[in-house]
Amino acid sequence: MLLFLLERGLTFLLIFTAALIHELGHLFCIRLCRARILRTDIEAVGALIVYSSGETSLDEDIAIALGGIIFNFITAILGILFFTYYYNLYLLIFILANMALACINLLPVSFLDGGRFLHSFLLKKVTVDRAERISHITSVTSKILLLIFTAFLIYISGFNTALIILFLINLLQIFD
Repeated sequence: MLLFLLERGLTFLLIFTAALIHELGHLFCIRLCRARILRTDIEAVGALIVYSSGETSLDEDIAIALGGIIFNFITAILGILFFTYYYNLYLLIFILANMALACINLLPVSFLDGGRFLHSFLLKKVTVDRAERISHITSVTSKILLLIFTAFLIYISGFNTALIILFLINLLQIFD
């Protein structure tokens, strides 16, 4: 029993560390762009570093949006290199946590880094109204697809409670 509790605690710590690396990537890019950090919000499913975006260009906003993803990918690659010499379940969990955070944050959903990237990228190419419209439609479509995928996972997992909670959080955010 104690071993089970310790392993779950270590797994949580590894996932938390991957999330911290992600946020450090954003922080690094914000500092690199010389933007002021206004506040940091810790939310139920992540964190948000609010910076003075009026001081940054669209290219800098794109770099900041991708900063966490890039840090997670770099960490995962370094972990894979290390894993080739040192086989360890917890190292594998850490690699997978970084890969999962990077991939999930690439989704073009408004509250994720991929959505912020898409919006800034579109602002460089089209009018503000068109960028807003395309970003919104892409975000809602992605949220619906994510909701369907989560519902499928709930079904095949035998109605896992954690997945049901994730489903409900996603459902609420569709109407954001």
